[in-house]
Amino acid sequence: MTGDRPCHRCGTDSVVAVLRLPHTWTNAAGDPVPVIREVHLCAHCDAGDIARLTRALLPWLDRARPPEPDERAWQADVDAWHRGDL
Repeated sequence: MTGDRPCHRCGTDSVVAVLRLPHTWTNAAGDPVPVIREVHLCAHCDAGDIARLTRALLPWLDRARPPEPDERAWQADVDAWHRGDL
């Protein structure tokens, strides 16, 4: 499957994906700390458990936004294309 690590629940090499999702936790001082939360999807443990995947992805999808286009970079590409540099 992924080959880089066994499932932490069943110990088999059946991890099909490791989702790395942005998350925030609060440290002892009360400050928010941005971290990456890993969710392991195992063919053995999660067989038929689409609800687990949904619970993991929905909060992330609510915050996911495509990056804003960079108008200056776009214009530079257009200008380079007109000059024949692309």
